[in-house]
Amino acid sequence: MFTNYASTALKVVSSSMEPGLNPGDRILFSKLLLDTDIGGMKWVDLGIKRGDLVVISPPYFRKNQQFIQIVNPLVQFITFQKIQLSSYPRYSWEKTNMIKRVIAVPGDSVRMVNHRVYLKTPKSSKFRYEEDVIEVSYNWKSVDTPGIWIPGYPLDGSSSEITLEEGEFFVLSDFRGQGSDSYLWGPLSSDRILGKVFFRYWPFNAFSFL
Repeated sequence: MFTNYASTALKVVSSSMEPGLNPGDRILFSKLLLDTDIGGMKWVDLGIKRGDLVVISPPYFRKNQQFIQIVNPLVQFITFQKIQLSSYPRYSWEKTNMIKRVIAVPGDSVRMVNHRVYLKTPKSSKFRYEEDVIEVSYNWKSVDTPGIWIPGYPLDGSSSEITLEEGEFFVLSDFRGQGSDSYLWGPLSSDRILGKVFFRYWPFNAFSFL
């Protein structure tokens, strides 16, 4: 139990966090960095800051989905395709763990234009570029928008302003438009954050703290 809190290994399986993390990379994350009281022992609460890499359970994930995917074909066969247990045809859409970057924290206001984030903190009266607010340095990229795609079309990389409530975080993929994140499903509840990513141990040439 303590080992799972202190350090858990996870393999990167998608390109959604490129260019920082690539498919096949192995990282370590820890719930210990989020908790102040584990097993009766007190720890320093490092909190969640803008720019942190975190492992999350996406808001649409259902713990029983894998079981449903196994049973569903049988139910459909018995009921002559009239009943199914799941509206999700692909289990890949319901991954247990995903890696995302924290862009905004409770109290922040956030909006996006062409995948670029603009932030307004509680201490500021105006929006600023994310790189002017977030202290952590990182690189991001975005998918190429088709030439016929004009502003205002769905998934154009822009979103209206929202202000995060207590316990809400705005998390994004570093490869914007490539992954499932707050741009698609809105603020993430703090209880969906499983731990902080702190180390990459594979490949060896990218061995580093994160």
